[in-house]
Amino acid sequence: MFNLRWIAGHIEEVLGASLLGIMALLAFANVITRYLFQYPLAFTEELEVNALVWLTMFGTSCAFRRRRHLSMLFFQDRFPLVLRRVLHVAIGLLSAGLFAVLGVLGHMQLMDERLLEITSESLNIPQWIYTVCIPIGCVMIVGRIIQTIAEDIKGWS
Repeated sequence: MFNLRWIAGHIEEVLGASLLGIMALLAFANVITRYLFQYPLAFTEELEVNALVWLTMFGTSCAFRRRRHLSMLFFQDRFPLVLRRVLHVAIGLLSAGLFAVLGVLGHMQLMDERLLEITSESLNIPQWIYTVCIPIGCVMIVGRIIQTIAEDIKGWS
């Protein structure tokens, strides 16, 4: 019934679609309560905004897995094949480095939020629970970048 291999290979899409469905339900519930009962569910905005960060991380990881990330190919396509391949690997490694640094900075922010016991405004829960998406998302993204670089290099031979 369920193909676990497919789910494992498309985990970003599964998590992202699930999260988007939950976000839609929260927004719908907020609209219903606001207009039918004149009582908005203000806390849903906090959940939706922070869920959007998770969704962004899942989408970025998925884009790298599908090789659909933004890239400037106008000049790169005019180089010889060997140089294009070198640039492809270099750009991938630089991208992985960028997200690795972002992940480390996200982890540092998470640790600061835990140390200072910062809580969210609406629900008054620890803020680090929302911030944890940055290092986790960056690990997923770096993993997908390395995976695609390895697959591309393997396909070149």
